Amino acid sequence: MKKKSVFLISHSKKITDGIKEMIEEMQINTDVTIHSLGGTADDMLGSDPLKVMEAAQQSQDAAAILVFADIGSATLSAEMVRDMLDEELQKKYYLVDASLVEGAFAAAITAGVTDDVTQIIKEAKKASVKGWD
Repeated sequence: MKKKSVFLISHSKKITDGIKEMIEEMQINTDVTIHSLGGTADDMLGSDPLKVMEAAQQSQDAAAILVFADIGSATLSAEMVRDMLDEELQKKYYLVDASLVEGAFAAAITAGVTDDVTQIIKEAKKASVKGWD
């Protein structure tokens, strides 16, 4: 199994810390690393592309970096970092258009059992569909 990273980006560190904790409680595979990247460098509300960039640099050995963001500047930070990465790392950096909680959870669990990035993203995207009318 190849190493993978899941980035959780939000304006709130409490949100990303909570999602990270939930995933790690249920994830048994050590090849998936969860990065809580919420808030600013001084733990205030906001987003910080430098935190995301640092995590990307730390994840260079990962086969895939699956990026989940909630709203506004968190999404912009994720996009900005992608554009700033070198070409080789950009190829492994996936902006996943799925919900932060359900999508990241499904991606992390799926990434623990397959290296198929297409399948991981597919599971992330359908995770928040409840089928309620």
